[in-house]
Amino acid sequence: MQLAHAAELLGVAAPADADQVLGVRGRTLSGPVGDSYWLRVIAVAEGQDRGPLWMGPLLAPSVVGLRRPGLHSVCSWGRDGQVVRGELWERVREPVCSPHEALTVAPSLGEGWWDGLEASLTALAGHSTERVPRTQEQITAAMRRAYGPGVPTQVERWVTQHGDLRWTNVTNGEDGGPFLLDWEFWGAAPAGTDAATLYCTSLLVPEVAAQVYERWREVLESPDGRLAQLCVCLQLRRHRDVGALEGPLRVLARRLVGE
Repeated sequence: MQLAHAAELLGVAAPADADQVLGVRGRTLSGPVGDSYWLRVIAVAEGQDRGPLWMGPLLAPSVVGLRRPGLHSVCSWGRDGQVVRGELWERVREPVCSPHEALTVAPSLGEGWWDGLEASLTALAGHSTERVPRTQEQITAAMRRAYGPGVPTQVERWVTQHGDLRWTNVTNGEDGGPFLLDWEFWGAAPAGTDAATLYCTSLLVPEVAAQVYERWREVLESPDGRLAQLCVCLQLRRHRDVGALEGPLRVLARRLVGE
């Protein structure tokens, strides 16, 4: 219903029911509009339509120097105590690297793909922003609840990151590096957050996890990188569909806390 209404407001055809994709935790619904566009709808409670997660996709076009889909038009309306927004994006024809956030099969990725991803993350890190999706206070509170009062929580270096760089949000294109999808969480975060997310969601495929770790070893082994890994472990383990990834995440977190 909401997807159809957004399509009407934006002057496009609604995605067919069979093509619609439900987002993580059911927060979004999206689908293709012909060959050129992708329609996405998100709904939040009234009063929650001002924070960094709500504004992330709208501000993503300010980030340059990397591959990401373009945002064409937006509409919004209120209904039953909710604020609903429709977003019409450029449709990316490249497949994502994994249908699930946890990688289970090693994708075929050439050196150009890895170099392209690293170049994109370097460009993103150089983008100045005042967006902070997760504050120092939030990080400290969550880490101490999860790992105890003695765990180090102070972020030494804040760097602009994608913030949700799991394998469902990177494409497996043949030409150059990947498109980076889903820009709700981008902003300043502990250095190494993107590398930590990619690493943690690779743990079920050890050869890919090792490849990620080796490429970003310097930042992952820094104090901020270890903190970022603990944050990502915590965030992923909160998901009800974490599945087989829960065990490796628990082992990794235990090792990091013990270092």
